[in-house]
Amino acid sequence: MSDRLFAKTPSPRLGDCAYLANHLNDAFDAASCLLSATASSQLRIFGLGEDWLPRFARAVKLASVLHDLGKANDHFQGMIDPVLWPERRNRRQGLRHEWVTSLIVHEYGLMAWLVPYWLDDQQIFKAAMWAIHGHHPKPLRAFPPGEVAEGAGDRMTLLLGHKEFNRCLRVIRAALELSEPPSLDNATVPLVGSESVFKFLENQFEADLDFWETLSRDERRFVAAVKACVICADVAGSALPEKIERTKRSDWINTCFEVAPTPSQLEKVIQRRLTEPNGTEHKLRPFQRAVGDSKADVTFVKAGCGSGKTLAAYHWAKTNCPNQRLFMCYPTTGTATEGFRDYLLDDEGNLGAELFHSRASVDWEILMAGTRAKLDDSDESDQLDRIESLAAWSTPIVSCTVDVVLGIIQNHRRGIYAWPALAQSSFVFDEIHAYDDRLFSSLLQFLKSMRGVRILLMTASLPDHRKKLLDKALGDRMVGVDGPENLETLKRYHGHQLLDMSDPMDAAQSSTSPLLEQLRDELGRGGKVLWVCNTVDRVLRASRLVEETLDVQPVIYHSRFRYEDRVAQHGEVISRFKSNEATLAITTQVCEMSLDLSATILVTDLAPISALIQRLGRLNRRAQHSQTSNHPKTMPFFVVRPTSDGKLYSLPYTDDELESAREWLAQLPEKVSQRDLVEIWENSQKQQRVKLKQYDSKWIDGGPRTEVGELRDPGYGITVVMQNDLQGLRDGAVKLARVLLPMPSPPKQFNWREWKQYKGVPVVPSSLLNYDKTRGGKWNIGDDNG
Repeated sequence: MSDRLFAKTPSPRLGDCAYLANHLNDAFDAASCLLSATASSQLRIFGLGEDWLPRFARAVKLASVLHDLGKANDHFQGMIDPVLWPERRNRRQGLRHEWVTSLIVHEYGLMAWLVPYWLDDQQIFKAAMWAIHGHHPKPLRAFPPGEVAEGAGDRMTLLLGHKEFNRCLRVIRAALELSEPPSLDNATVPLVGSESVFKFLENQFEADLDFWETLSRDERRFVAAVKACVICADVAGSALPEKIERTKRSDWINTCFEVAPTPSQLEKVIQRRLTEPNGTEHKLRPFQRAVGDSKADVTFVKAGCGSGKTLAAYHWAKTNCPNQRLFMCYPTTGTATEGFRDYLLDDEGNLGAELFHSRASVDWEILMAGTRAKLDDSDESDQLDRIESLAAWSTPIVSCTVDVVLGIIQNHRRGIYAWPALAQSSFVFDEIHAYDDRLFSSLLQFLKSMRGVRILLMTASLPDHRKKLLDKALGDRMVGVDGPENLETLKRYHGHQLLDMSDPMDAAQSSTSPLLEQLRDELGRGGKVLWVCNTVDRVLRASRLVEETLDVQPVIYHSRFRYEDRVAQHGEVISRFKSNEATLAITTQVCEMSLDLSATILVTDLAPISALIQRLGRLNRRAQHSQTSNHPKTMPFFVVRPTSDGKLYSLPYTDDELESAREWLAQLPEKVSQRDLVEIWENSQKQQRVKLKQYDSKWIDGGPRTEVGELRDPGYGITVVMQNDLQGLRDGAVKLARVLLPMPSPPKQFNWREWKQYKGVPVVPSSLLNYDKTRGGKWNIGDDNG
């Protein structure tokens, strides 16, 4: 047996930081630094005053210095080094170390020794222990554990008499300024039978639940802050040895949290956007200034597509949140990347902004044309997430998917790891109409709980029932700002002809089809045509239609591309619409938010009303009142009613959603403004009867439990790797994030569960998939229903 016990697998990077006693000391030091730099912010964002600080500091420090003490057992040490523990070779842990820590504290003589530190304040002690139990949140993990893992054995030895355990106790004593620690001997605990440790954990958990029920709303938020801070202290204590010398930890953390965008930097973002390439300078619109003038905790902006909401958001941040970190939150990776590209991609590199989402490194490499990205974010391991999440601590402006921020509401690790940075920030949530029920419910939880922060909400439209939920949650904390009157009422569109098509190819019954004739004429004039379909299959069929009848090569954009190819297709669509050449793009609903373009004709499948409003936001987007006429040119749109065998084919939506959309279209005037679109929808009786299914926060409402909840409604499909990419992955020439390919669920006859895997991702055999970089992927099943 070694005279040292490990907290981490030994490596040259970690050095002596891998030892258990040293890791506890590192985590405590990191916690102390985090508290010094951000404790007030962590409480203030919850609306908790300075009087909470002493208890908060005690709870966080207590949990941080104890959190991994339970690794002093033969199961964990045998997993780390089976050579030194041959009897544990190839055996699983019977009980995770978080729960072993709880057992040691409660049952082996440490309670009486530790009580003077928490001043016999049960809330401090409970918050600390719950933070320890939950400092490794994972989906589907039983909480608390109910039985021993299969193959782990029937007993566990607690190494309480080991020299390293005594070193740990001395670290705890010095950190918490306690008396001499007790002298303990090794102990064996049963993992099965009537006296098993699981009986103790069950009883303790029931007592914890009873205590939780006695806590007030503020006390529960205090617990949530403690749990998040302890996880971040562990992250810093574990990851920082790779970034800096241990002696410089305090300076590094303090420097991180001093970083924020200055008003002059935000003004630079604004002026760059207001200045045309030819040097013509514009001024902020009155609407944009009104957004900046809002002094409310939460400002709700409802303005049509192309009204300048994003520029208003930067003006709001400069005016209301100077010298405060800014999170720009978008609903998708595509919108986050476009928001970064359009506003924050700084040739001089002095804005310090960063792009954060699950595949940010791929977008960075493409955006920067080979420049080394600061993050290498492939989502391949929790350890990588931990190291990279530290980057958010020192980033003044973060362009990210909303999951990075709202993830903390459901105990998602990226959100939790960013917690100290979130606590010091202001937030812009864009396109909130695009949130599904789960995501919108988490937004409501965030808004209700984060009472000490400035927030801007933006959308082109919002169902009335959701607006009422915002009003109920926020009351007079929220004020609204409407879009610019002249643009909201501007008649941009006309037409809305409803065409029946069981297949887009039906339109090719003759080469003089009215729709095709309009598209041919528009492209002949150098126009920009956007065709939006509800499924990838319909995109591919429509593309063949125009290739065969119009002799046009469209650019295709949907979700079923390898990620690097999807980013390339996205850029190709934007580039073509910015060019002076005729352009036809055929896309799925992925275009609804991530494509900042202006079409001259829109063809769209019938879709839910909110989706149609977004699609129309890509038609005549740059429309302005003419200086010589109050009647600017409107542009046409055509709506395709998808049918199959004479019946409405609603997938991926519902029949009711499409029927509501049909009724809405019938009420639109001949010439249509963005306000027409929204007001007719909001006045719909059907829309007013819809209710949002709400979900609790696994973080704020968890208390003794630390479970990971769903942040978005589950999708149906599979993410695969192509056989052709496998060798490059194995050689290290290709990053996994670049080549991940989302596909619909494979046909049953493919037996996909039997496929090989690469790092847990199924590898699809080449014979089962047709793939083209410009058209995307389709299952090879001999027809067009891929």
